[in-house]
Amino acid sequence: MKAPEIPGNEIFRLAALHALPLLDTAPEADFDAVVRIGQALFNLPTCTVTLVDKHRQWFKARVGLDAPETHRDVSFCGHAILQDDVFVVADASQDERFHDNPLVTGAPFIRFYAGAPIRLPNGYSIGTVCVFGPEPRTGMAPAERKLLQDLAALALAAIGMRALRDNLDQAQAEADRLRLVAMALPQPVALADPAGRLILANEAFAQFCSRPAEEGEDVAALLDVDAAIWSPAVMLAAGNYEATIPMAGTRPALSVWRDAQGFVLVQAGR
Repeated sequence: MKAPEIPGNEIFRLAALHALPLLDTAPEADFDAVVRIGQALFNLPTCTVTLVDKHRQWFKARVGLDAPETHRDVSFCGHAILQDDVFVVADASQDERFHDNPLVTGAPFIRFYAGAPIRLPNGYSIGTVCVFGPEPRTGMAPAERKLLQDLAALALAAIGMRALRDNLDQAQAEADRLRLVAMALPQPVALADPAGRLILANEAFAQFCSRPAEEGEDVAALLDVDAAIWSPAVMLAAGNYEATIPMAGTRPALSVWRDAQGFVLVQAGR
């Protein structure tokens, strides 16, 4: 048996894999669909989406296989990630690299194997989409190779969508935390969109307003501020990023900051 070689960029490849993160996560529909399609397309009992970790290969999705992972030293996918093209083994029992491999001499008794690398946009191969079975095959036609590469591309797309969802979830969590902080502050705080419509206001800011501070209301109107004193449109047109709104009576002035999302209003001097 020949254990797979370690890529020269292994440190960076592992860093890219661990940064996703995907290892040891629960099953997900997008990845499960890939292996079901692979099993049906190639009429083979087993298809997996495999991630090759430092000492193991872990299956993000699998059909026709009970084990959630196997050791990297005996993995076929450890060989496949070293390739640019689809890695094909027609009969593992007759291949000097695999003939005495425990995955060949014992369950799942691999004979035919084909794996397409999952390569991230930065060039690192983190795993494969592979199919295998207990019967030898003569090889793989170019059209079949392309189909397996297409499945690897689908797995990569699922990874990208998962990362996007994770980023959106994280951004939402941060936004929720900031909202809670803003609502708890004793000083007036409000957020408005680029048109000056209210997005959020805490109780202290609501005390500044001439009527209930409801989402979507025009902030200048809520504050009963004349356009000559402050107007979102004028501030945008002038290219100003900071302004001060003097308030009538005993109310302290408000500071306004503009960013790409709109306006932030807080008590001046805070």
